[in-house]
This record gives sequence, structure tokens and C-alpha cells, in this order.
Amino acid sequence: MRSSRIPVYRDLYWGGSMTDSLSIVIPTNGRHELVTALLDSIHTDAKNADLNIEVILVDDSNGTVADQMMQIAAAHNATVIHGVSQVGEKRNAGVMKANHDLILFLDSDVKIRPGTLRAHVNRLSREPENVAGCLGKVIFVGQPTYAWQVIESMQLPLPFSEYPELADYVTWGPTANLCVRRKQFLQVRGFDTTLPRYGGEDVDLGFRLNNQGLRIATAPDAVAEHAIETWGTWYQNLRRLWSFGLADYYLLIRHPDRCFYDFPTGPMLWLVQTLVLLVLIARQSITPIAAVCAIGVSVAAYHLVYALIKREAGSRLRVHLLGPFVFWIMDFAKAFESLRHGRPAFVFQRIKFHDDSIALDWKEIAASAWGITASSILYLAVILLAKILANHVG
Repeated sequence: MRSSRIPVYRDLYWGGSMTDSLSIVIPTNGRHELVTALLDSIHTDAKNADLNIEVILVDDSNGTVADQMMQIAAAHNATVIHGVSQVGEKRNAGVMKANHDLILFLDSDVKIRPGTLRAHVNRLSREPENVAGCLGKVIFVGQPTYAWQVIESMQLPLPFSEYPELADYVTWGPTANLCVRRKQFLQVRGFDTTLPRYGGEDVDLGFRLNNQGLRIATAPDAVAEHAIETWGTWYQNLRRLWSFGLADYYLLIRHPDRCFYDFPTGPMLWLVQTLVLLVLIARQSITPIAAVCAIGVSVAAYHLVYALIKREAGSRLRVHLLGPFVFWIMDFAKAFESLRHGRPAFVFQRIKFHDDSIALDWKEIAASAWGITASSILYLAVILLAKILANHVG
């Protein structure tokens, strides 16, 4: 959708054959400085890419912010589409406006390195038609805050930075740096705009492409730099993690073929332990103080053992101590949405994001398993000790 009150600016960087063409779609809401830096990096790369390129900004800001975005777009020979709000809808609108067969999605808070545009085009040019897209690499740059270090320790940036290095083809990829063929993208009807605004639209797109027999290749030489500043605070990440958890519920509904019952997590274990303690308190088999100590020791043991297993040379223990909360926030959000919609089984299920999940997540699985083991043993030890002391005093 284009706003009737805002003109459209378009220009193309000419060079190369007409088959070497690329439309770049960037969804945004203001973010003037970040968008300007991205457009500058595109200009720099485009000069040496020998490609026909157009840039389409899809912006839903208003007033003076929208006017400033129009000025930035005009200065960089970019098209602006105004009035679309949902991010998947923004990308779909950009694709419908695009003139070229290859569409590169970039987030507004990235910058691309030289050679990125050509790397995407070259990879897809040598692939058959059943390869519908190409995932580039995203490297996070900037001052690493404590909040970011915790996020990084839990491998949440793995799809951004590691997927293109680990495999020639992936099941899905973040749209921060993802190129698709227009025909195949439209074949699966683009991004699902019926998904609530919680995220997960890139995962859903990848799954639907795979279900149609289409694949996503990787191009590790197509590198975008992502600003840490948009992941740098606890508030930003708490909102993001809660949204990710809510999105998991809707992915479970849409893709039951990729669901599995998860290994018990810390919150699941402590819920069971708490219920057992309530029964013991009701039977006067244990005192409330002993029950609180048992749960406290269980939680502390999990965190400490988990952190010790995850800790690598040069990393800080305090980063890994908070790490489990990253997944627990997502788990609680998924549980909240599952129970709200009357689907309690989803509380214990998880999405298989990658076909080789165990190989990618083995450190996380091992650390969690050892944490659960230590937590269970010490929990039982505290209960037995409490009963022995109670019998001795009695």
C-alpha cells in the first residue's frame, strides 16, 4: 500500500546484464540514522557489484518522521512505500512493488559489507529453480552490554551468524539478510500476515518453502553487520524473548509435523517439585521452611552446574548464570499462550527449528541435562536431611 500524500522515488544502479538484477526490500519504522547507514553501505557495495539494483523502503512512520524518511530515501535514490505496519506485510508489499526476480530482505538495523550483493546473486544463479532463497551471514557489532552477552551465550544469534557457516542449505533463515526468488516466494504466498505480531514469520516462511520441496541455500560471503544497540538492553530483550515465546505457540499450531515433546526444563521440574512439597507439607512430613530451602537449593544448583558446563575459556561465569532465564522467559510466554487458548499439551512441546538440532544445540542440551540432574539430587538430599533432622529433634 502506498500513501497518496507521499510521492515515490525510484532510481536504479545500472550495470551488468539484465539477468543480474536485485530488488532490496527494507521494512522500517523511522530509525533515520540506522537506515541512512544501511543505504550508504548498499550504495558502496552497489558501485562494484555490476548489478541492476533497486531499493524499496517500507515505512509506517508518520508526520515529520515520515517526511524525514522520504528525504533520506530521495537522497539515496530509493523507493518509499508508506502505510503498512505489520513486518510480514511490509515485506510482502515490497515484493509486490519490486521489478526484479531476486528479492533481498534486509533489516533496517544492519549494514552490508562489500561483496554481499554479488554473493547473493552468484549463489542463486548457480542453483536450480527448486532453491528458492539464499541466507547470508549476520555479524553483531558494537559495544557488547551484559544483557547482550547473556543473549549471545544462549546461542540465540546462532541462526544469524552460524547457519551460513555450518551448512550449504538450511531449513529457514532470519530475514535480516535473506534473498529469495520472487516466483517461489509468491508460490507459497509470501509471509503469513495472519500470524500475530510476535515474530516467527521467517521461520514459518522457511517451513512452508520446505514443505513445497523448495530449499534455502547459504552464502557465508554475503555479510551484514547488525547493530548490537537494538539488542543491548534488558528491556529490549525481555520484550523480544516474550514475543519469541508467544510466536512459538503459533508455530506449533501451523507446523505440527515439526513438534516434539521437550526434555524437561527447569521450570517444569520446579513445578513438579513444588507440588510434591505441598503434599508433604499437608501431611506434615516436612516444614514450610525446609520446603523453601529445597526449592532454593534446587534452583541454585541448576544455575551453577549449568553455568559451569557452559563456561568456556575466556567467558565469564556470571554471564552463564543468567543464561537459563532466556529460554524460561520464552517457555513461560509459550505456556501462557497455550493455556490461554486451552492447549496445555503445547506447554511441553517445542518446535524443531533445524533438521540437525542436536548437533547444533548439544552444548545447551548437555548443560541443561547436567543442571536438571544436580537440581534433582540436591532437592532430594535437602528433603531427606530435613526429615532426618525432624526425626532426631522429635
